[in-house]
Amino acid sequence: MQILASFFIGWGVYSSAPKELRMDTDNDKRRIENLNKLLADLCEVEAWYRQGDRIMMTLAPRGFDPVRVAQIVRERLNLAGYSFSLTESAERLTLTVDPRPRIRIPKLNIILFLLTLASVYLYPVYDRNLDAVQVDMVQKGVAVPQSIGEYLGLLGKAMPLAWTGMVDDLKHGAGVIFTLAIMSILLVHEMGHYLAGRRRGLAASWPYFIPAPNIIGTFGALIRSKSPFWNRRDLIEVGAAGPIAGWIVAVAWLIYGLAHSTIVSPEAANIKEMAFYLDGESILVKVLTPLLVGSAPQGLVYIFPEAAFAGWVGILITAMNLLPIGQFDGGHIVYGLLPDMQRRLAWVALAGLFVLGLQSPMWWIFGCLGLMFRPGHPPTMND
Repeated sequence: MQILASFFIGWGVYSSAPKELRMDTDNDKRRIENLNKLLADLCEVEAWYRQGDRIMMTLAPRGFDPVRVAQIVRERLNLAGYSFSLTESAERLTLTVDPRPRIRIPKLNIILFLLTLASVYLYPVYDRNLDAVQVDMVQKGVAVPQSIGEYLGLLGKAMPLAWTGMVDDLKHGAGVIFTLAIMSILLVHEMGHYLAGRRRGLAASWPYFIPAPNIIGTFGALIRSKSPFWNRRDLIEVGAAGPIAGWIVAVAWLIYGLAHSTIVSPEAANIKEMAFYLDGESILVKVLTPLLVGSAPQGLVYIFPEAAFAGWVGILITAMNLLPIGQFDGGHIVYGLLPDMQRRLAWVALAGLFVLGLQSPMWWIFGCLGLMFRPGHPPTMND
């Protein structure tokens, strides 16, 4: 009886007191690990307790200003999609959090996505018409510009005609496939990073799309990480997820586009299609084009539709992003696999880019970006 009474008294105390969180399921374990990853570099988690569906945590800042720590904790938890409340004292923070993150897309990300959607749809079509109008004007006897002033004069006359041509092309469906292709490649690439980061418990923003007045209508997209990588496995998984996902979509669009490509004489090609008839030196394009389109007889050229060009662009972007430089995806992956060699490989890649720049200045642009992002990769929290 004494043993039985002791058991019931102990059970009553246990059931009425706050319960320290027990990781009864894999989901519980993963959620606690994810919260720890977000906070471990800033705070020591002294204790945690379950309060229904929420968790109460007592945090001790690791030698930092508690006010600044609280600010960063709020920013990270908001980015990661957690619902929480945080109170501060002189030496401790008390966090009450729902460990199940929710999907919340900030307005800025939505606005930038819509602006990029518009620029990818409109500007490439306008740019092709602008080039075509200027070439047509020169062919009809307008003097080739010899100075900036003459060029601006020609441009001023060509722009209204290019706008009219763009509107007419859009009415006939131009730009729709290209927009779907480019936006899907970028979106899937960035969401590969985002979902992998979320799975690894990292605080990362939703993708920021960047509209631009260039041949594809965008400078791409990026994700901001607001928490450190905990280990090299995080780096490998998050770094590789984007290029793998985006590359698969890019190849799918390339294959679809090549299946709808044609072979014509240069004279029969519409000048507005010229932007889409480059094949570059992509190995995939070189291999797939004869298989899907056939070999072009001497004197004839391939005309690639918008989908093929978008796939080619996606493959190029993926390849450049995989250079083993600093904060490029390739830098993440190589540092995760070969931390002692990453910096040396980055300098080799940069040297190669600057040598290639002697052939085309485009490579110098990529080299400068590599220098701007710094060749070396910072260590993770636990290398």
